[in-house]
Amino acid sequence: MTPRAGSAGGIDPARPMPILPLALLIGALTFNLALCFINTNVVGINDTMVMGCEVVLVATALYLGLGRNAAPYLLLAIFLSYAAMLMAMRPLIDPKAVRDFLIPVAFYLLGKSCDDPRVADRAAWLCGVIVVAFGLFEFVALDVYVKYFNIIKYYVARGSVAPGDISNQTGALFTSGLRPDARTLLPFLGPHRASSVFLEPVSTGNFGAILYIWALNRPEMAKRWLTMAAGLAAIVLSDSRFGANVCIVATVAYFAAPITPRFVWLAAPFILLSGFAVYGFISAEVKWENNFAGRMLWTARLITSLSPAAVFGLSPDKPFLADSGYAYSLNQIGLLGVIGFWSLFIFAPEKSPRAWRFKVCVATYICLLMIVSDSVYSIKTAALLWFMTGSSDGDPGTESEPAARPNPAPSFSAAAAG
Repeated sequence: MTPRAGSAGGIDPARPMPILPLALLIGALTFNLALCFINTNVVGINDTMVMGCEVVLVATALYLGLGRNAAPYLLLAIFLSYAAMLMAMRPLIDPKAVRDFLIPVAFYLLGKSCDDPRVADRAAWLCGVIVVAFGLFEFVALDVYVKYFNIIKYYVARGSVAPGDISNQTGALFTSGLRPDARTLLPFLGPHRASSVFLEPVSTGNFGAILYIWALNRPEMAKRWLTMAAGLAAIVLSDSRFGANVCIVATVAYFAAPITPRFVWLAAPFILLSGFAVYGFISAEVKWENNFAGRMLWTARLITSLSPAAVFGLSPDKPFLADSGYAYSLNQIGLLGVIGFWSLFIFAPEKSPRAWRFKVCVATYICLLMIVSDSVYSIKTAALLWFMTGSSDGDPGTESEPAARPNPAPSFSAAAAG
């Protein structure tokens, strides 16, 4: 990427918008939709093809984002060495664990290398238009949509759903494509929840929350309110109770960020993790309901079901932990790996107070999302989120804030974050 031009702290308006990062982000957003179309109408696909697409996307992001700075290479070497050590000690070869944690590294570095938040602005707007357009297409012409995009058939082909788990009630949609109880947002829309380009409604709602958070933190961006509206539309179309709640909590976090010490956000997920562990051990509750309280109970149960070896990422067993990002993360890279990655995120240096505010909003989103899902590692939404984070951290900004960001990161983290 070319260095920032123009006056100090400013952006040269004549500087051309880099096309390849935009294409990469749109590709990460839509490649599953394209594979679903191929599987439905052309030829059957398999999990190897899906993994191959992800490898190409992540490798391209790394190639564009690494640059000539030695620190990111050192960071990658440490992570890959740690992952190899875990695999040797299990013993279990699990490339998915490496892939999950390479996604945030690759797209964060790509965003930081662009050194221009206008690229993230453009990506947010374009991706928002694509998501809402396909969501409306699905709502208005569902029969036509599933004719070309047989979602459940695609998930069976890639091995994510067993043929015996297909429900006649949801038809060609994903299992969560229909709300079994009453719709929460705009009930008159009925039980259908839009999957859009993500092929399942959970990611659609998460994506809407990401757009809202970015627009909230970018008052000077072009099409700010339209981008925020696109995010809210995605949340409504997918009937995402989680996405709606994240928007509310992230707004509170946005205003609290300037007065919140950095160590609070460093400790936040581990306080939650400890609380869920205690809850899981002492709770006698056995009834589970499909609401936030029920999901909290379920994640507590999953965390306390982990063996001591699994807590440190040393268990060869791979149980189903997709309903808890906390349990999944521990089982994949262990407690030490989780502490290391979260510390790098929190202490990666920002160049402006606004970047710290955005980071706090992202931390809020991640801490809440890992209560109910492991989809924080899904490239469909994670690519854009981490690109935004890198772009925000790398932008010096021109705004003046009444309060400086709390507890600036120590200088050693600047080298670690590149």
